[in-house]
Amino acid sequence: MLISFAVTNFRSIRERMEINTLKTGSKGLVSNYFKASGKRQMLKSAVLYGPNASGKSGFLTAFNALRYLVNESAGFKVDESIAPYEPHRLEKSYISMPTTLEISFINRWQYDYIIVFNDEQILQEELHYYPGTAKSLLYSRFAGKEIKFGDYFKGPKKTLEKITSSNQLLLSKAAENNAEEVLLTAFRFFTSKLRAYPVMEVFHEHNLTSFYAKRLAEDKEKAFTKRFNAMICALDTGISSVSVEEVDWNNYKFPGNMPDEIKKQFQEDYKYDIKTQHFVFDKTEKIGFESFDIRQESAGTQSLFAIGGIILDALNHGRVLIIDEFEKNLHPNITGFLIQLFHNPVINKNNAQLIFATHDITQLSNDRFRRDQVWFTQKNEFGATSLYRCSDIEGIRLGTPLDKWYASGRFGATPIIHDADFLIEMQSDEV
Repeated sequence: MLISFAVTNFRSIRERMEINTLKTGSKGLVSNYFKASGKRQMLKSAVLYGPNASGKSGFLTAFNALRYLVNESAGFKVDESIAPYEPHRLEKSYISMPTTLEISFINRWQYDYIIVFNDEQILQEELHYYPGTAKSLLYSRFAGKEIKFGDYFKGPKKTLEKITSSNQLLLSKAAENNAEEVLLTAFRFFTSKLRAYPVMEVFHEHNLTSFYAKRLAEDKEKAFTKRFNAMICALDTGISSVSVEEVDWNNYKFPGNMPDEIKKQFQEDYKYDIKTQHFVFDKTEKIGFESFDIRQESAGTQSLFAIGGIILDALNHGRVLIIDEFEKNLHPNITGFLIQLFHNPVINKNNAQLIFATHDITQLSNDRFRRDQVWFTQKNEFGATSLYRCSDIEGIRLGTPLDKWYASGRFGATPIIHDADFLIEMQSDEV
């Protein structure tokens, strides 16, 4: 589970910005948090609101940047640039400064992890964990210096230090070389427990739909398949059932210059098509079914197939799910239903967490979120993002109508439209 995440010097984020899921002293909505280790209580979700280009997507993309570096940097070649390095470019002094990513999470043990990097190398990497209540060092690494290992690090220290290039994370190399369990457990948080979808483009949805088509085909009697089917049919999509069919590649013409290995991989990845069944009526009587290809369904239904699958997986595995534009193509009632799945203790038995950004103000109604679950982003006149929590704003009380206050601009983080010049130009006689 996620405790906190902080970003410095990444895209529009200049100064350090941190979000955390620790419950504050605010009252209400007891189903929206759960008891974690010790006396801590953790929130099951956090939502980011703010104008377009205010930094919401950049902040969520930073999750994916960290996950990518942990998962992939072990394979970086010597002198290969570090792609996720995207410093703030609207302040001269920050353009050449490093990016810092910090995360605290629980995966069996609590871990604190920090990395500092530029486009060429990892400048700092530190991993601490809590075998009990006290914080203990596993390793501390600074560019150009000998790595400092803590007493709890029992692995091949010198070997790891020797094989880790300056642009690679030690955590990644340790996992690649079968490190001890305390390091593998930290690594597995990024591979198994954290899922980030900072941009849900059409091709992402298509890929996810193909992935879940394969799941449905190969696990016909599994709980996931039954729940996925039940979700799609329950949300007023007009669909009575979902099935899959194997693609007939004889009706598909590949480019003549496509290598056979790529063709085979493509056929394997897109082996199945999802089919939806709708009732056929004769006046008011049901007389049969009609089958449709998923691509014939509405954009909202297609989005639901993608996001519904990743939500069910997150709930089943107790994952931390990061999603931008959560409400894309979905009716507010459906968006609210999906959010409430995380708040429902009967359904969310594994304490999955949802961190997401949205423009859907209707979700701010007081029966959906606590004040400490709501965060706002906005940019200052210098193009730098700030992040602040609703519960930290003075004057906010338990019964405050958050949706109405936000819509009226009382929280800030709403678009300021400078329309005077535009209106004058539109009224000019020039064409």
